[in-house]
Amino acid sequence: MSDVMLDEPARRDFLKLGVAITTGVIVPPILSACGGGDGDSGYKPPTETFFEPLNIQSVNGVLDVTLNIAYVTSTITNIPPGATTPVTTKVKLRNMYGTLPAPTLRMNVGDKLRIRVVNLLPVNPPDPEPTKHLRYHNSTNLHTHGLHVYPDIIRQPTPADPAGLYGDFVVDDPDAGIQPGEIRQYEYMIRSDHPAGTYWYHPHLHGSSAMQVGSGMAGALIIEGPIDEVPEIAAAQERIFVFQAPIYDASGQLENFGQVATSSAGAVGEPGFLINGVLRPRILMKTGEVQNWRFINAAIFNMLNLSLDGHTLYQYSHDGNPRHNLKPVAPLPLPVVGAPPPTAYPEAIVLAAANRTNVLVKAGAPGTYQLRTMPVEIGRNPAGVLPMSIVADIVVTDDPYPMSLPTGPLPVTPFLAPITDEELAAHGGLKRTIVMRVVGSNPPATFPQTDPPTPPILPFTGTAKTPLINPPDGELPDWVFQTAFGQPLKQTPVANKVYALGSAGTVATTSPGMPSEYIPFQSSRALTQTVALNSVEEWTIVNMNNIRHPFHIHVNPMY
Repeated sequence: MSDVMLDEPARRDFLKLGVAITTGVIVPPILSACGGGDGDSGYKPPTETFFEPLNIQSVNGVLDVTLNIAYVTSTITNIPPGATTPVTTKVKLRNMYGTLPAPTLRMNVGDKLRIRVVNLLPVNPPDPEPTKHLRYHNSTNLHTHGLHVYPDIIRQPTPADPAGLYGDFVVDDPDAGIQPGEIRQYEYMIRSDHPAGTYWYHPHLHGSSAMQVGSGMAGALIIEGPIDEVPEIAAAQERIFVFQAPIYDASGQLENFGQVATSSAGAVGEPGFLINGVLRPRILMKTGEVQNWRFINAAIFNMLNLSLDGHTLYQYSHDGNPRHNLKPVAPLPLPVVGAPPPTAYPEAIVLAAANRTNVLVKAGAPGTYQLRTMPVEIGRNPAGVLPMSIVADIVVTDDPYPMSLPTGPLPVTPFLAPITDEELAAHGGLKRTIVMRVVGSNPPATFPQTDPPTPPILPFTGTAKTPLINPPDGELPDWVFQTAFGQPLKQTPVANKVYALGSAGTVATTSPGMPSEYIPFQSSRALTQTVALNSVEEWTIVNMNNIRHPFHIHVNPMY
């Protein structure tokens, strides 16, 4: 846990930095009973250092909380990029509660979730960043990642009701976010057939979400349902793992998007993973015990490839969508020291940024085991493999506690019934191909650079429906990111890049076709996919980049 050390004025106003519960109850974590031993033998049981976030449970079908967003001064122990030993740093980062991570919000299918967000951050400071939407570091909003809920404004704000009422309204225009000093009320109705599973909540204002989530502004969101009533799952101790990789400079701050862009450049620049704010926590289990682990990758770029030495992980849900049966994932063999690099990297439980999964684990023989993120390929370049690291230690004590794993089919909501060819044909049958790529640009001389431009991935040649160079309405500064650490026009790993759609060409060749559309971060020219309500479509997603990345559509699960 990050040790929060508020200064005296902040200490007096601590409640303003925390969470107010209108309807709901704080549920204490279940403490492990492992250890024991004879007091006269001199044996001292190991100490568990796994920290469970604050857990707030709905009451009578409602969970109503207030989350205050403010700067909090604390200490974080982590392994900085390029280092091999932990370093404890005093940090001052934007925060949702005063702890890392934010509280776990827990409810049942059919419940109502109300979250009042109060933005206590200072006004947005002047910023020389040419890219307009990256100047709003302290504007924010709220996204319930993965929930199938209403995606729009429910009731517009008025002078009499300045908070208004919002669904999962993920705004793109920074001027439409929650500005410093403002309040916004969110309300989510969890339908009775909603998939029960692991979700999370975090800011998602375009331009500031990476900095705010990179500061640790995120928390688990658990929807319970029939799958949680399966006897073997209900009997297992639950643990929530919120994996985060906070980003901050030597002064303990994150005040420029360039820090995020540079930190997320590749394997060597990645900060280490914390679990619920703790570096490499220790978890206690008894021989034969079954535990229920919920994994959430709440980092902004890092990938996980989770494997537990000597133990099979039984996956029963992914991204909030339960499975009909357990999927056993065997432990991966450890890399051999001195052996040549493999041509392919085996995968266990792979979680890209924002992915979640639920696993059951049954403790084996007494001993100490490591939960590792194994080497995983994130990009097709020399720095594109994240190295192995230990994220937690599992101590199994010689205290037999036999438990069982589920053997029969698991309950899955009809909402997730497989889509048949007949259903596709009867509900439109539309098929789309979405091609994603990042291409390099060469800005004109009117947009100068202090450093030599990075080599483009692909030159801007050929024809395009939307020309990049010298757009008629002067949008160019909002199309490409150019700065780092507050220094205008300094190159970063994401400089001179712009998203594009279309014209996949032949994926296997080295000279694929050129995009048909260049898509800036903020532009009226961005393409929109218009989908009919209650239709069924089949999308083919093509990733033309060197970096793996998840794909999802907000508030809509996919089969």
